[in-house]
Amino acid sequence: MPKLVSYSYKRDSDLLEIHAIVEDAVQVAPATATEPPQFGSALCKAVLLWYEPISHANAPTGEEIEQLLAWIPKNDWYAIPPIFSDDE
Repeated sequence: MPKLVSYSYKRDSDLLEIHAIVEDAVQVAPATATEPPQFGSALCKAVLLWYEPISHANAPTGEEIEQLLAWIPKNDWYAIPPIFSDDE
């Protein structure tokens, strides 16, 4: 199950952005002649449509978001690429 990192929304919008660590989200090693490809966890983002525009009265809580994580389909998560500097 994904592990919640953060979530955000804009008041009066019905979009909810969730960041989480998702298992098996990115390929970390290619397949070989004898082994299948290997996958690892990654920081991912999903954008959900909340049931109505978010206000102070119906703003989602961290607990509500954590309960939703298990129900977000794997295809709705997008891996966030790492940031590399030119110095490396």
